[in-house]
Amino acid sequence: MRIDLFLKVTGLLKTRSIASKAIGAGAVELNGSKAKASSSVEIGSVISLIKPDGARTTVKVLLVPRSKNVSRKDRSSLYTVIDVDEEVACL
Repeated sequence: MRIDLFLKVTGLLKTRSIASKAIGAGAVELNGSKAKASSSVEIGSVISLIKPDGARTTVKVLLVPRSKNVSRKDRSSLYTVIDVDEEVACL
């Protein structure tokens, strides 16, 4: 699954366009390197992103959904939060 779609499906970012803009601005890393919107997310991938509120969140992918629609209650089972740093400067 593309990283921009994964960020939207999991609710880490609200929309796919916001995810694409964040990726374009360099605010998203996949496995330690800057991501492209078309980068593929796999089980075990580590995603680090700076959210619009300025907090840096690092997550590990536990499951990649087969569909573009995931219920809100099931979203948190797709990843685990490794680290949250709320003192990162906003982009």
